[in-house]
Amino acid sequence: MSLWAYLLPALLLLLEVGFPLGVFVPGGDTLLLALGALAGKEKLSLFPLLPLLFLESFLGHGLGYGLGRILGPKLLKRFPERLRQRANRFLNRFGPPALLLAPFVPGLRTAVPILLGAMGFPWLPYLALAALGSLLWTQGLVLLAYLVGERLPAWLLWPVLLLLLALALLRRKPGD
Repeated sequence: MSLWAYLLPALLLLLEVGFPLGVFVPGGDTLLLALGALAGKEKLSLFPLLPLLFLESFLGHGLGYGLGRILGPKLLKRFPERLRQRANRFLNRFGPPALLLAPFVPGLRTAVPILLGAMGFPWLPYLALAALGSLLWTQGLVLLAYLVGERLPAWLLWPVLLLLLALALLRRKPGD
């Protein structure tokens, strides 16, 4: 497999997690599941896939935090009001450990790091929680799909992946 088959998905993950445009771009979960299923069919290798995906997710969290720290309230105003309220409720309910859950929730995986940066959350605890959240999200979904991809026949795997992509696109609501 070409090096781009590993670098491009990792770059997409960095862009989705680290930049506010990740709020509007669906697919982090679907991408991880598809990559894991492809690895299960031996189309991709788990190494370098797993470390690259973790690294880019973690860097995306750091980038989002940094943007929130630097641009703060100005950047937050660019988020849809509904998403800001949702992220605030999420943070109030779970506190800083929300970083462990946020990667699993589209939109929040982008908003929570920026929000914590804008709020001035301490850097070192943030890094530790972001690392653990990135690890759980990327490695967990890829390995789950890898196991499924190993056991699912190819004729059934592709329709399942297409269905996951369609569901990710359909579940997006304006302002979400």
